[in-house]
Amino acid sequence: MNHFIKHYFPSLVLSGLFFSASCTDDNDEMRISDSIRFTPDVQNAWLSAGTRGTTEDARPSVSSLEADGMNLLYLHTLYADSIEPLFADNAGPSTRAAPASAGDMYGTFGVSAYSYTGDWNGTELPNYMYDISVGRIGSPWVPSSGGYWPGSAYRMKFFAYAPKDNEAYRLSGREASGAPTISCTVPDDVADQQDLLVAASGELPGNSNTPVSLTFHHALTAVKFVCGSDMKAGTVKRVTLKGVNSAGTYNFETHAWSGTGAVKDFSQTLDKASDGTEGEAVTTDAQTFMMIPQTLPDGAAIEVVLNDGTEHVLTGSIGKQVWPMGKTVTYKISTTSINWEYVLTVDGPADFTYAGGTKAYSVTSYRQNGRGEKEPVKWKAQFSADGGKTWSDTRPGWLTEFTSSGAGGATAASLNATVAAQTGTTDSPHTKTLRELRTVLGTEETPYNLANGKGGSAVENTANCYVIGAPGYYSFPLVYGNAIKDGAANSSAYTSAAASSSSILNPFVNHAGAGIKAPYLTDNGCTPAYAELVWQDASSLVSEIRYNTGSNGGNISFKVDKHTIQQGNAVIAAKDASGTVLWSWHIWVTDEDVDNAIEVTNHQNVRYRFMPVPLGWCDGETVTYGARGCKVRFTAGEQTADIAVSQNSSTVTTGGNHPYYQWGRKDPFRPSNGGNGNKTWYDANGTASAAHMKVEAFPYGTECIRNYILKPDVMQKNLSGDNTCCNLWNADNNTYSANDNQVVKTVYDPCPVGFKLPANNAFTGFTTTGGNTSNTSPANGTWDSARKGWNFYARANRTGQQIFFPASGSRNYSDGSLSLVGSHGLYWLAGPNNERSGWRLNFFSSYVNPLGNYYRSAGYGVFPAQE
Repeated sequence: MNHFIKHYFPSLVLSGLFFSASCTDDNDEMRISDSIRFTPDVQNAWLSAGTRGTTEDARPSVSSLEADGMNLLYLHTLYADSIEPLFADNAGPSTRAAPASAGDMYGTFGVSAYSYTGDWNGTELPNYMYDISVGRIGSPWVPSSGGYWPGSAYRMKFFAYAPKDNEAYRLSGREASGAPTISCTVPDDVADQQDLLVAASGELPGNSNTPVSLTFHHALTAVKFVCGSDMKAGTVKRVTLKGVNSAGTYNFETHAWSGTGAVKDFSQTLDKASDGTEGEAVTTDAQTFMMIPQTLPDGAAIEVVLNDGTEHVLTGSIGKQVWPMGKTVTYKISTTSINWEYVLTVDGPADFTYAGGTKAYSVTSYRQNGRGEKEPVKWKAQFSADGGKTWSDTRPGWLTEFTSSGAGGATAASLNATVAAQTGTTDSPHTKTLRELRTVLGTEETPYNLANGKGGSAVENTANCYVIGAPGYYSFPLVYGNAIKDGAANSSAYTSAAASSSSILNPFVNHAGAGIKAPYLTDNGCTPAYAELVWQDASSLVSEIRYNTGSNGGNISFKVDKHTIQQGNAVIAAKDASGTVLWSWHIWVTDEDVDNAIEVTNHQNVRYRFMPVPLGWCDGETVTYGARGCKVRFTAGEQTADIAVSQNSSTVTTGGNHPYYQWGRKDPFRPSNGGNGNKTWYDANGTASAAHMKVEAFPYGTECIRNYILKPDVMQKNLSGDNTCCNLWNADNNTYSANDNQVVKTVYDPCPVGFKLPANNAFTGFTTTGGNTSNTSPANGTWDSARKGWNFYARANRTGQQIFFPASGSRNYSDGSLSLVGSHGLYWLAGPNNERSGWRLNFFSSYVNPLGNYYRSAGYGVFPAQE
């Protein structure tokens, strides 16, 4: 063995071939095939990068190389996670018989084998093989003194090392119990410092009869020198490692070094002429120091003798640095100090409420040196859900968006964290009822058709609002409002029989301002591309919204999950490929029996059957939300910074509420919170908000109606609404009078199947005179101060069943805000009072006006009447 060249190993496989155990003592050829063979592999790095056998983390550092108190050069310490092969050209010693395809390899390695019964307990001896030399014979690697598998009654462990028979590496004795150790004393001459490889097989059955796989790892630390930036031209005469530990013991079972000591110096003469090219090797591969892994003693130093016309003896401290096992430590000698100071500053997001949402956080990550230079430093983030005990690259599911890595920079990068809205615990009996229902309608493959009384495939009756009272999968056809009735086209919903005039819309128009000529959107030149949520006022109320192609333009399907079902409202829109809204529909989830109509007789003795609650009604509830949060740790270079992402606990009480409508429009506007604030609502991304409705000044006439369709979540800011048509909610209406004329439901009517806006006189029975209340003409009902609203009698003279009208206030067209909630009640009727206003019911605790009127753009409630 040539000990003047150190040995590094690229991927190498040592093959052991095992055959059937049917050999006999008389057949040597068969007996040889029954013996133990080996299949090793060499890994250049430990599987888990670490500093085995050391007490500190290995980190890049910079120290000065000084002579006579002057700082002439700098020493930069760098770490590589492996010891790469140095003889890639197979230029190893000829005595090694290295396989041509496997790089540079020692000719032999030593193996010890343990045979035992029961569990390994550390008292076993190398009783089967002890330090047996293994060499290559043809293809297989074969032990020099044979060995056979002992049989199924035994278990086996194998430990191996290379090079064998080198005095620097002394295997523990035959009498030592448990896994072996190797005592190492680093040779003084660097040329004699051979790379130490170690391997352990793990436990194998005694009848394995398969090759013993041995994965060798580098047990030492490689130390080398290269030129850094702006290195002075000259000759490096000598390098010396001073005051380093030269001895230690490696344990095959713990994979760790112990007992390091015997401090001494290691030096080699180089006479390396250099022109200062960065990265140029100062020590050749064969001049690499192979050292004991260690945390260096306090007095450890590097001495470099440099001649740049004058000979300098330069010394720099490396005490307390770490030389990790299986790694390469590279010292770069440079005239420039890049002793970088790392700066990492993180400003976390403000705390979130139960509604979730998006908040900004910022990261500043860079390094700077003594010359004032700044460079970006990449950073990454990890997450902990257990207070920092464990960390993961995977963020919690409720933290839906969070940038977990970045390029860094001296200027703070502003980023967004998005937190999902919480599903709290409610005291609502309605939610309890809905979630305990055993009935689940439809399936994902065959949704329940809301336009069919039994959920079948035939389209029977359509509307702009569909009422849902159970969890399940649902669908509805792409039909303009109530344009299909009793299974046929309902042309009276989109054409008018009234005499033609400037105030009569005929035919009714779609999003493009074109007249509707047939029920289905696709029959009117529309090309739906997808469906999307516009808003919903309960978290996860509807989900999995899809547009499905098919006959008559297909349908829109969605899910109401049994775990999140509750009272609430949602608006779903069909859009074309450009994102233009073609039409939209209202989904109302409630356990209310809306068909349980209450019959009311008005002052003119005309009977109306009203829905028992306003359109879209949700009773009040209190919801409790628990706190949740996580820690986020940012790492950049040597720096770490922790922040917290927190969602605070809270209790939210919402009063009874319902959506609001502008006169003549089909789409609902978001409810109040039971007061003059907004009920929390959620957009298509699940982001929660309590913002007011958006407002926009639409032009009058047909262009206004077109914008009503294109922008279902935007209120008309011009107070007169469309300022033109008198038949938007009553197709054949051509008058502004208060009357009981038959209402012909239109495609703009917001009511569900079987209901429509009531005629103008529908509420006159709520006072004794049919007009405004006064001291002599009181209301036909009682004010409910607890529920905040009027309980009106269904018959004159305070008789008959009562029907409750909540004082839900209004949504203002000027800015989308709410007012008068809890004090005033305001409900639209089907007819206009003039081209600028509509008829309404208006009341407060001491006043009821069943024939009031106001500007069309006001946002009021709707109390539907049966058709």
